[in-house]
Amino acid sequence: MNRSFVWLGASLVLSTVLLAGCQSHKSDTSNEASSAPNSHIVATVNGQPITLAQYDNYKSGRALQMPNVKLSRKALVEELVDMELLKQAAVSAGIDKRPQIQAKVEENTANILIQALLREKFGHPNYSDAELKKTYEQVVAQSSGTEYKASHILVKTKAEAEKIIQQLNKGANFAALAKKDSIAPSAPQGGELGWFTADTMVPPFTAAVEKLKKGEYTKTPVHTRFGWHVILLQDTRKLNPPPFDQVKSRIENLLTQQAIQKYVGDLRAKAKITTDLGNIPMAATVAKPTIVNPPAIKETTGETRTN
Repeated sequence: MNRSFVWLGASLVLSTVLLAGCQSHKSDTSNEASSAPNSHIVATVNGQPITLAQYDNYKSGRALQMPNVKLSRKALVEELVDMELLKQAAVSAGIDKRPQIQAKVEENTANILIQALLREKFGHPNYSDAELKKTYEQVVAQSSGTEYKASHILVKTKAEAEKIIQQLNKGANFAALAKKDSIAPSAPQGGELGWFTADTMVPPFTAAVEKLKKGEYTKTPVHTRFGWHVILLQDTRKLNPPPFDQVKSRIENLLTQQAIQKYVGDLRAKAKITTDLGNIPMAATVAKPTIVNPPAIKETTGETRTN
């Protein structure tokens, strides 16, 4: 993929997260419509029924997570029974009344509802080629059209960076200094970053690179959140955008993301929203999650049918 569309990939993070289930669950609506018996009970645990709908949902999830593990109907039901027993034990212990647990339950419920809503509204886009090509041309027009090849030396303090610049002024080899003094991952390669577009670097770094001519290095240290940089511009080249057909699906995703953002914006415009950041401690302590092993998986290769 040509780097002129790297920023496009980054801009799709929101739609990727929000629409994660759209393509993998395209049949959800039809399944719901054709599954009238989903209320049938497949097991009962202390009076609590486990329905066919729960069984089907669990089976689908297990198949996605562990496609190579084949479980019989009996084994799947036994797992659901174990899970129901553990849930009942948790409720008996009052765990469901804890504020943090209630917050997690509400969050999970919200995520499920959001995924279902976005699947229904945006899971089946139907954009015309004219719409896609128009957006493609806008993306191409917004790209800088230039790629940069540079090296850098990253140090912790401005004084260290100034010392390196003084050595370069006296004719020191940039790559040798990078290998010796740089704390960046690129140090073993003499500070080489390879080819990149301006939008893939943090703004101060980009601004410094764009001011350099081929073969020049920064005469003053460049500060970013990573530390202090001395940057050498090795080369530039014209950037040719990838053909439309190659990025068509990414353009579709971009338009879907824009549609989601507009939808959320419309909801915000109609809503009454108040916030109170004063109720959030400045240095809230986040408890580390306790990791426990799930119930043992009952693996089988088949099922013996009994009548």
